[in-house]
Amino acid sequence: MKTQSKSLTLTAHYFEIILNNIHNKFLKKHNLHKLPKNFQLYGYGAHNENKPSLKNDFEEIGSEFINGKYLYDKSRELEKGKILIKLNSFYKSTILLYLGYNDIKSFLDDNTLSEKELEKQLSLISDHNENITYYYLNYYFGEDNVILKGQTIISNNWKKLRHIFLYPLEDGTIREHHSNGTISRDGDTISIKTKTLSDGKYIDGASEIYYVGHKALSSINFLVGTYCNFDVYNNTVAGRSILEKCESEEEMEEKSNSPYIPPYIAQEIRDKRIVNSRVVPKNSLELSNNSPYASLYGKIPGYYKIIFEFGDGFKETLEFKLLPTNFKIETLTENVYIDKDRIELINKGSVINFRFAFSGIIALERVNIYFKSYYLKGNVNTQKGVFSGIDNENRLVNGTLNIIYNELI
Repeated sequence: MKTQSKSLTLTAHYFEIILNNIHNKFLKKHNLHKLPKNFQLYGYGAHNENKPSLKNDFEEIGSEFINGKYLYDKSRELEKGKILIKLNSFYKSTILLYLGYNDIKSFLDDNTLSEKELEKQLSLISDHNENITYYYLNYYFGEDNVILKGQTIISNNWKKLRHIFLYPLEDGTIREHHSNGTISRDGDTISIKTKTLSDGKYIDGASEIYYVGHKALSSINFLVGTYCNFDVYNNTVAGRSILEKCESEEEMEEKSNSPYIPPYIAQEIRDKRIVNSRVVPKNSLELSNNSPYASLYGKIPGYYKIIFEFGDGFKETLEFKLLPTNFKIETLTENVYIDKDRIELINKGSVINFRFAFSGIIALERVNIYFKSYYLKGNVNTQKGVFSGIDNENRLVNGTLNIIYNELI
């Protein structure tokens, strides 16, 4: 990241720390027990130029003229209760060098207040570093069911963005896809709208949204969010994306061209993608390949009692109802809560698959249930099936099950 010397806006708390550090450095340097009066300390008005002053100390650093009253005036702003105090670029650099720092970040690392106060200060720094460019790796689960990487370059005080998506080809080369975007922040989220070049003109591209909390954007190492776009096959797609910060453009380019995907990224990104085919349905039966089985799916709601039979003879019971209005599952077994659930008709609608993750007093932690959907076609309200999963002692388990089903009255 490259930065340009600019003015520095400080919170009152951090300016007070800087001022105290300056005073302590002054006392130590000149072997004094107490500070002189203000005009002598800061070096303005009727001060003795042959005695120690901050004006003289600062001029030793830069060999340029120092306005001694400038820092005194800033100290008065602090005394008067001003919330933010601004130092010009010259004084900022001089003060940091006087205290032994090359930049404000190093000073903040050594003089951290509360997390809330630090975030406030970092936000002020970010707001004034308009010329800083930030480099990120962009990870997402892309075309042909593989994890892809790209380069994301953020500039203009987090207002402008450029994506360079990289598509490895079979001959070993990489095809690039470029898009430019704008960033807007709304509370604890940022939204990105991009445009991409097509047939010599820019057209609307992806929409993205990321959660950032109330942190200073310059301090964020990972952005986790979602995107909505067209893929290279012109399908509408949506999914999860993660941006990982790099320290330099060179690091971003090197890592983006490597085929390696970090495991901490892979487990968060893999399969996190929705693809809608290039189809405009004429009726409900053309929504997807599963549409013809919607009539069966509509019969699934009801009351269920599932009796799990483990290989060692142990049995566990789960009761729940699946509401006909919104297909929500409500647990009826006391002290058991279903954290996650999934309902799916598979094998041309002939098999029902329930997937549950549990909390509470139950022998199972996660379970996959399979049973025939024949009971939905007639008056039979009992059904056998199989299950596999993990019990509450982290053991792999499987067995058979009996299902009692009744329609909700």
